[in-house]
Amino acid sequence: MKPFCTVLANGEDITRTLMDYVLSIEITDEAEDKSDRITIELDDRARDSDNGFLDIPLIGTVISITLGYEGGKNRDMGAYLIDEISVSSPPQSLNVTGRAASMNTSYRTPKSQSYHQQTLGSIVQEIAQRNGYTPKVDPALAKIVVRHIDQTAESDMAFATRLAGEYDAVAKPVDGNLVLAKRGEGKAITGETLPIVVIHEKHCTSWDFKYSARDEAGAANGLETDVGDDQKAAANAREPEEMDDDENFIHMDDSDRAPSPSESEKAETTPEKEEDKEKKGGVIATYYDVRSGEKKEVKSGNPPFHELKYTYHNQAEAVAAIAAYRNKSSRGKSSFSCDIGGDPFVQAEAKLVQEPPFRPYIPAEWRIKSVKHKLDKTGGYTTKIE
Repeated sequence: MKPFCTVLANGEDITRTLMDYVLSIEITDEAEDKSDRITIELDDRARDSDNGFLDIPLIGTVISITLGYEGGKNRDMGAYLIDEISVSSPPQSLNVTGRAASMNTSYRTPKSQSYHQQTLGSIVQEIAQRNGYTPKVDPALAKIVVRHIDQTAESDMAFATRLAGEYDAVAKPVDGNLVLAKRGEGKAITGETLPIVVIHEKHCTSWDFKYSARDEAGAANGLETDVGDDQKAAANAREPEEMDDDENFIHMDDSDRAPSPSESEKAETTPEKEEDKEKKGGVIATYYDVRSGEKKEVKSGNPPFHELKYTYHNQAEAVAAIAAYRNKSSRGKSSFSCDIGGDPFVQAEAKLVQEPPFRPYIPAEWRIKSVKHKLDKTGGYTTKIE
């Protein structure tokens, strides 16, 4: 099938005019709190007909893209606000870049404020309202109480990102919402369950697996403390979920391959589960017990221990910090990459499954962190996952 795309500028269809000059269009779909973006490279040589040049698009123009195949599957890739334009030569080209249009100026403006004895849900609601967003918070995160936190000459974007990071979560504006969600759930940040991407080795023109040995934070189910069952559950949260029989799947077949052999999809991801989870390397978090006036410890895992530098306000915060540290430590030590044809429905945060597994000792399940959809005149349509 032949790849195609449609391009709208401030709601006006400019596909026919623009595609004569397009060298490449690249859309990057990022997981977690990173901003999605677009890059369009145009042939900027003078036209043969009248020796004229392309009109340079205005900063602030909203570009909307639909990408896919003629007579086949396609998807709305979202809207992007142009924020950078560059012209270079030789060869003479015009590059237009933009970020997701959902991130407004006020969200990036420095502010100062203190929050005391508020839940994560109420803090996110306050930030969302003053920036014109609708708050959308994971219920499990919404009820967490933050004893005190300061925002000093810090943008709401930076503050929300920092606050979310303390609870192994992500804060990001999406489609008019300010979303606070857990990391690595196999869902879009909006909470939508994403189709599982199933690939066979025969659909890969190349693939690569890397593993970096490192000491991991110990399993948090060995907490040495008197926390309640709900806090223990919080510490053990974030284990990968098994795939349900009724989940949606994207199965690669020969019709999904782009026409050019140079098409590539590179996947650098986080494994969904590790059968033989390492237990060496534990974590210690300290907190101040108001009732006894003493500094106390919460331990997880086995020696050697990594001690978190910050002293937390209470036991619950210390337990949450250990859970967040454990989750962060267990991510990113393995990566898998593969080259296949372009697919508009491959999205960041989705599960990637090798079926059957490509090789013994290589995890068959992964979490996609970043997707780059690229359409160009020489390589056709490719999807790169990192």
